[in-house]
Amino acid sequence: MKNKFIRFCNWAQANWLALIIFMIILMLTFLCMVLVSWLIGYWSNALYGTKFELSSCWTGVGVVVTGLGGVAALAKAAWTKYGTDSQFNSIQGKPINFIQSEVIKK
Repeated sequence: MKNKFIRFCNWAQANWLALIIFMIILMLTFLCMVLVSWLIGYWSNALYGTKFELSSCWTGVGVVVTGLGGVAALAKAAWTKYGTDSQFNSIQGKPINFIQSEVIKK
């Protein structure tokens, strides 16, 4: 189990940008689902007199926005590490691929 976790962590470190993009798409999908349910509830209240609580959708929007803030913080941390490594651990004026730099360190 420990080896699987370590392999996953190594894979996640090598593919951090893809993971960030996936998390952003997932959070935006949740946001769209909350907004669609709000729209359906709004029209349902108007047309059929249901008692759908519209304020519950604002709670959902708040949770999704908080999640997007967390994803943005993770992306910024990873991008800062990449920028710092590129600026201070590379030969000046010579471009180097990020994957190659990880292989060189090992």
